[in-house]
Amino acid sequence: MNPAADPPANFGKNVKDIDRMILHLVAERTKAAASGDAGIDAEELRKAVEGTSLDRDTAEAVIDILKKTAAEMGPQCKPSESKRICVVGGRGKMGIWLGGLFASAGHSVTAVDKAPGCDHDISIAAECDIVAVATPISAISGILRELDGICGDQAIFDISSLKSPFIDVLTDMGSRRRVCSVHPMFGPGAKSMRGRNLIVCDCGNAEATGSVSELFGGRGANIVGMPVEDHDRYMSYVLGLSHAVNIAFFTVLERSGIPLEEFMSVASTTFKKNVDTNESVALEDPALYYEIQHLNSDSAKVWEEFSEAVKDVRAASLSDRSEEFTNLMARGRAFFTRG
Repeated sequence: MNPAADPPANFGKNVKDIDRMILHLVAERTKAAASGDAGIDAEELRKAVEGTSLDRDTAEAVIDILKKTAAEMGPQCKPSESKRICVVGGRGKMGIWLGGLFASAGHSVTAVDKAPGCDHDISIAAECDIVAVATPISAISGILRELDGICGDQAIFDISSLKSPFIDVLTDMGSRRRVCSVHPMFGPGAKSMRGRNLIVCDCGNAEATGSVSELFGGRGANIVGMPVEDHDRYMSYVLGLSHAVNIAFFTVLERSGIPLEEFMSVASTTFKKNVDTNESVALEDPALYYEIQHLNSDSAKVWEEFSEAVKDVRAASLSDRSEEFTNLMARGRAFFTRG
């Protein structure tokens, strides 16, 4: 029996009833995922749609929603031992997210921040087991040095998007004490870590790297370890390049003089996908995005590569010889399909 073609007998015939039933079923799936059954078999769902009147794009959109729900849900690991954790910058967006993550896991969380109603005294960090720094990039070097002077054997880590502005402090402290560096590859809107990437950088103290990885473990994240010296090279592409491409794209659109509504009325599927991503980038914090571009020591090299790539694509597009353009496309296809 095809499960998509043969709905349960209690399905309503009224569109509103069916809409409510869909929401009810999604809620039931969310509840099941929270108890441990979060996985999704996309291929099985695609087979279930075959022979129905549901078009492929709609089916894929539904599957994507279920994938996202599955990634966000699932049982959360409780620690074997509750820790006292201090979050410096605990009233910023990521600081609040980090504090909520640790509190939900049963840890005792103290936020240090300049925000009203929050403890301003960073010396409280000396009374905790773990110290997390979730402040703007420009403040981290000074905070790490301050913590170096007041903390004992606590594990200390930051969650900055870049490491090169204060890497000398990280490696110096890492040679003497339990220090590592973390980078969640997602923003404060993430409901969980399940299915997301988290980088833990080794700053010279393997014990700190291991214990902090364990602190974040058991929540379904893909935890990737790397030397702190390698981090910003990857981020110059993963963050810097991707942001730059999107900013350039929406800058061209804005300068065209054509309203977005008119673009969307004739938009292709690819254009719509690009606009969705462009809009999310345009709504982000400009100060943070400027820091990611400006403070990364590897940015200049990537900008040169980006500029050369644009020149090559332009030349190939305007050339009377299609081979140049075809070669660029073939190389891109090989990059995405290798391995």
